[in-house]
Amino acid sequence: MQQPNALPAQADIVIVGAGIQGCASAYYMAKAGMKVVLIDKSRIAGQQSSRAWGFVRVQMRDPDEIPLMEEGKKIWRGLEAELNADLEWNEGGALYASGSPAIMAYREKWLQSVAAFGLDTRLLSIGEVKALLPDLATPVVGGLYTKSDGHAEPRKVAAAYALRARELGATILEGCGALALEKTAGRISGVATEWGDVRAKTVLVCAGASSWRLLTPYGALLPQSFVRASVARTNILPPVTEAAFVGDGIAFRRRGDGSLNIASSMHGDVDVTLDHLRLSRWYWNAYRESAKGLTLHIGAPLLKDLCQRMPWREEARRPAIHEREPMIEPQQERLQDAVRLLERTFPNIGRVGLAEQWGGNIDTLPDGIPVLDAPSAHPGLLVATGFCGHGFALGPVVGKIMHALSQGAETGFDLRPFRLSRFAEGDVKKPLSIW
Repeated sequence: MQQPNALPAQADIVIVGAGIQGCASAYYMAKAGMKVVLIDKSRIAGQQSSRAWGFVRVQMRDPDEIPLMEEGKKIWRGLEAELNADLEWNEGGALYASGSPAIMAYREKWLQSVAAFGLDTRLLSIGEVKALLPDLATPVVGGLYTKSDGHAEPRKVAAAYALRARELGATILEGCGALALEKTAGRISGVATEWGDVRAKTVLVCAGASSWRLLTPYGALLPQSFVRASVARTNILPPVTEAAFVGDGIAFRRRGDGSLNIASSMHGDVDVTLDHLRLSRWYWNAYRESAKGLTLHIGAPLLKDLCQRMPWREEARRPAIHEREPMIEPQQERLQDAVRLLERTFPNIGRVGLAEQWGGNIDTLPDGIPVLDAPSAHPGLLVATGFCGHGFALGPVVGKIMHALSQGAETGFDLRPFRLSRFAEGDVKKPLSIW
């Protein structure tokens, strides 16, 4: 078991958060010869990085993310070989089908908006959908299909990155929470942790939905919130499609063992806390426009939040750590609805059982895209957070971007839309989706 004396006194970079962004960054940085320390208050991929659907898609992304994701897919295609690991990579495409003319019109509008990128995404006729999904039993008016998209297993990817990073000399410490960023002569100069202080030329904050807790004390405006999502793993089922599939109310992908990851494609839950109320001006319009897809829960989560703010509670005494391993319950009705929809949509699939189910907190930002930045107002700081449910697929390319930023090098991308300062500047666009 790791001990506090395992924490080095100095490093080239300290990475806070061992999700896929942190583990990928640690790997590419260690591969380049940097002395890397990666810490996490819990464990590798302990939260959303292991709880995602697993889609690796350019389809229906915000246009600002598309150049990153197109480059990211190139990395994904060779990632199993690079990491010498089975990641269940499947370039089976992304296929969205719908019986709603309004939904299809929305997808067609998106496709028109990204025409300049030359994607291989195309609209499908009813006949083309049926040809790709011969077992489909529910009516559709069309579909959207990106052949070059794919999917992989979230529980394997961050862990594989972490293993290879360790082999390259990175120090990865689980159960070591960051208490605060340290600042010297106006520059971020390290991290105060539960196990002591570590000085570094650069600090990367990629702590998921807790990132704002580290950044806010330094005057950084990051209106970060979260939405609870529910996912399940089914029993092994007959194959329906190799594509990452989204239908009316259901989403799934086929896992390596023949089971499916399944979720509702239209519904999430907001467990209202005081922070949700504090950020309401940022999210009010997005929540209102998503009224049919988001359910607000007021009650037990709010009471729990109030209790955690009492000065004698550990969460209040160590606000940057807050909850070490929050237990996030899945919303049962969402998953049962998804099961019923799956059986109705593909009746030949047989009886669908749930072998496992889980919840996760998707970190959100008001404009639906992440922060990827080396903010000039905070020299020595890098930030990669707020992925709004799209972070698993972006992990590899974000790792490379963070390495480039740590060296002051060109990334090859226009990162202006992802700058941290956009919130303070009031330059916040309407989101394509906040989760």
